[in-house]
Amino acid sequence: MTHPARHLRAPLALAAACALVAHAPTPAAASFDEFADRNSPKNVEIRSEHIHLTLKGELELELHDLQGEGGPGFDSPTDTRTIGTRSPNVEIDSFWLALRVGLAEGLGVYSVLEFTARDASAGAAWFDLRVREPQWLEHHVELGYHTSIVKVNRRTERYPLIASIYWREPEIHLAYEGVADLGDHVTLELGASLAMMRPLSFTGVQESTSQAGTINVLSYGGAKTFSGNGPVAGGRLRLGVHGAYLDAFGFVGELASEAGTDVLRAGLPNYRDYPGYDAEAEGGRTFWWAGGRLGYDGHRLHALAEAIASQEGQLRRWGFYAQLSYQIPLREAPTVFHTIEPLVRYERYLIQDSTVVGASGRALRSTALSNAVSWDYDILTLALETMVYRDLLRLRLEYYVIDEQNGVPALDVANAAFRNDELLVQAELRF
Repeated sequence: MTHPARHLRAPLALAAACALVAHAPTPAAASFDEFADRNSPKNVEIRSEHIHLTLKGELELELHDLQGEGGPGFDSPTDTRTIGTRSPNVEIDSFWLALRVGLAEGLGVYSVLEFTARDASAGAAWFDLRVREPQWLEHHVELGYHTSIVKVNRRTERYPLIASIYWREPEIHLAYEGVADLGDHVTLELGASLAMMRPLSFTGVQESTSQAGTINVLSYGGAKTFSGNGPVAGGRLRLGVHGAYLDAFGFVGELASEAGTDVLRAGLPNYRDYPGYDAEAEGGRTFWWAGGRLGYDGHRLHALAEAIASQEGQLRRWGFYAQLSYQIPLREAPTVFHTIEPLVRYERYLIQDSTVVGASGRALRSTALSNAVSWDYDILTLALETMVYRDLLRLRLEYYVIDEQNGVPALDVANAAFRNDELLVQAELRF
């Protein structure tokens, strides 16, 4: 399930509880909504003359087990510093409440509240307007705190690394999407958004939230207020034909000194050795990311490939993933263990020119664990999901093979292996 951002804490959670979430969404969706009716059917509803309230929720219980034996005498000081422990651990990943209030035909307020064992936060809260005029053209407008217009269903608990970096966390935005039905199962979608710049941050490579450490990548955090925050303009174009689709998208803005260029200099120990680095250069505040997707959903088959490239300051990065899954029916009646879906995903993430040696004799990349943010990654995900009981309870089994590239050939520094493959077993209750 989508993990909402954990940046707007208890005060906003309380406020969002008063402005809940609305009507059943139509197929147009400016941002992927985990609790839309097509993803999470309605089970609890209250109706009155002027209002329609829907309550949904989700609880996730997870077992994590990292590669290698943990515990006293086995967890090294390096393990303690980077991943916490290799001992298996069980955690309540999160508990979500999605509250939806329909105010009028096509107009509502949506919210997602997140609770963990440690705190509570508002994961999303936005106004939602949907209009179909003329009949072949649907308009959808969002205003509030929600994820980017390019977010999609990843079909696993783990996010692909480029998804965690670029579009996992919510933003404050005004978003529009128009969906034109061209007939014969052909649609054309045009999306646009104006958002506030999200702060540069770091996200863990490991899936367990209890194992946060230094094995991170540079990412965009959830929206928050900071000095110099400016606008980000974005757009998306999508063509769908008989279940196949082609997507193109891009976003552009400018980094601020706070939560922007300062994070690059402080978070990347050798950033000043990166090719083209100039603290005073105009390009030092450059910000953009863009990419595309090719996919297919139909006949129980789900295929998706996505690639994204970006520039933050002088830092240039790119990554991609490709995944394939097939939903196998086990029983005709949707009761107990009625489907099973195996999935395989391969992904790659890299920083361009990270091994180029600068005038100081150093490169951006090094094998030091304190500089793991400079590493490249290859990740293979093997997953299995089964619906245990109707559409309410599902079980996931996922294994991640994580391979780091941290050597610097020009300095005769070989890759230093780090054992951090991970097993996840998850029980998810959705109501």
